[in-house]
Amino acid sequence: MSKLEKFEVDCLVIGGGVSGIAIARELCTRYENVFLIERNNQIAQETSSRNSEVIHAGMYYEQDSLKSKLCLKGKELLYDYLKERKIEFNRCGKYILSSDDQESETLNDIYENGLACGVNDLVYDSSLNEKYPFLDFKEAIFSPSTGIFDSHSFIHSLGRDFQSSGGNIILGNETLGINESSEGFEVLVEDKKNRNQFVVISKVLINSAGLNAAPIANLINEQNIYKEEFVKGEYYIYQGKENLENLIYPTPTENSLGLHATIDLGKGIRFGPSAYVVDEIDYSLSLDQKLIFLEAVRSYWPGIKEEDLTPGYSGIRPKLKGINDFVIDSGTVSNNQFVNVLGYASPGLTSSLALAIEVSERITS
Repeated sequence: MSKLEKFEVDCLVIGGGVSGIAIARELCTRYENVFLIERNNQIAQETSSRNSEVIHAGMYYEQDSLKSKLCLKGKELLYDYLKERKIEFNRCGKYILSSDDQESETLNDIYENGLACGVNDLVYDSSLNEKYPFLDFKEAIFSPSTGIFDSHSFIHSLGRDFQSSGGNIILGNETLGINESSEGFEVLVEDKKNRNQFVVISKVLINSAGLNAAPIANLINEQNIYKEEFVKGEYYIYQGKENLENLIYPTPTENSLGLHATIDLGKGIRFGPSAYVVDEIDYSLSLDQKLIFLEAVRSYWPGIKEEDLTPGYSGIRPKLKGINDFVIDSGTVSNNQFVNVLGYASPGLTSSLALAIEVSERITS
């Protein structure tokens, strides 16, 4: 067997979703020779491009959790970046609705939690009945700092920043194995186009591989026992006559923030995501879930009909079994530093610029 070609780099980032691109861009300020490898043929083909494109305000997450901290900081950084780069966004705000007394208690918990976390612009709003008479709800709170944005343009802008700072993006290449040596982490990579294999050696290794992050974390450090849990969410496009100027959310469910109505930048309405655990990555829409989906929407939009909803798209959230927060697992093996970014689902887009700073701060060299 011929000896594999080896390449030495200062820093290697695995995963070309929003987290990997943002981190790689940030690390260019510290390292000369930063490489990012992505198994798909384009960046941001998985979780980063299959979501609601919402800028989250940060009222849902446990106080002092990573989700809370990174969402609050990331929201401000994101709005600033979008303004500076003239990337389209709409700070449209969102309403969160309760449909009965028990949900009103949950709504009040969200309101109080938001204030405790530092989301100080939440207000109870009773004017929604006049604005959207087709909605059915008991109480509503309004979050004016929630918005929507062109996430595709944002991620590609980060990619251009990274490359113009000297960073390298290697597409269509997959991580097969990781060993440690005194020279650095030795990462076995395969070019999916021609099956050629080679080894990248790096003293600093960042794993932000999204749906594949847990298995890669367990390769980096064999004491890790992270187990991924894939939560699928489906979206349907609304074909009815009503219009929205704001996002409409019900109270959250166990696996998601509830099946909400969002607008896109062209004011089209889509509903989603649903949330159910799956064993494999499959993006086809499950028609037997459509009636469950419809019932969830009818809890706050009772007049909606099945024919008003046409299939949109689906996404899969890379969560961790038994863990609701983001996990940033960092450490040193044989003087080589690693950072694993795990469970990086919503509010991942909102948090990405803050995540990049956090990861950079975990690296000491």
